[in-house]
Amino acid sequence: MKRAFVRALWGIHDKSHRVLRRLYRVDQNILQLKKNKFNEPFITYVFGQENYDSLQKLGFENLILLNKEPHSWDPLKFQYRHKLEILRYAMEVDGYDEIVHMDWDCFPTKKLPIDFWDVLGKKEKFQACLMQYHRPKCLWRETDQRKLSNGGYVYIRDKNVPSDIIKLWEKTDKIFLISAEPAMSQYTDNLVGGWKGIEKYWELFEPESCRLSRCSVYSKDPTKTKPNLCFVHYQGGRN
Repeated sequence: MKRAFVRALWGIHDKSHRVLRRLYRVDQNILQLKKNKFNEPFITYVFGQENYDSLQKLGFENLILLNKEPHSWDPLKFQYRHKLEILRYAMEVDGYDEIVHMDWDCFPTKKLPIDFWDVLGKKEKFQACLMQYHRPKCLWRETDQRKLSNGGYVYIRDKNVPSDIIKLWEKTDKIFLISAEPAMSQYTDNLVGGWKGIEKYWELFEPESCRLSRCSVYSKDPTKTKPNLCFVHYQGGRN
């Protein structure tokens, strides 16, 4: 079984637009993560020679440069298409059987449990924490349109999953194409024949190894309901 933890880096340092400014925040998360004593080895897929060189100078290993340019898609319109491409590349090109993709604001909080991968294997082939957004995102649903799969911590156990999500992304309403999360959410809905509610999502798609720092759909104490908890996704960054 070929497995990997995966992270990704793309973009430029540009303060002219809120979407482009994200790389400055990512820089701070990278520096914090570098100091984390619980880091597991991970692969970083990179867009942009400067981004690659920057990570290399910081001492990061296992870097894969996918494109010398910092963007392969319009960053203002299709920002997170880059993430979907990295998921696809890891599964289809590099041939991983299982991956966990983490944003740079997703931090390990303790040593990896011995049964980490086994526990992930008990739920569906795609898993991501369910998040409550302020605005409706899942417009194909009749209810719970503000509940989305959060893309900061994603588990995949099927080489076809990224390409299937990309196909859904390509059909997504243009106003949502900057994000990959509506397509991810529609993918989970499709696996069970439509949205079945938060209990069914917890049963099949909610990873027990990660929690959201805020806006989680679930109000339960994660230390009790997620015994394998070892990552926290601090959406936007850790204070």
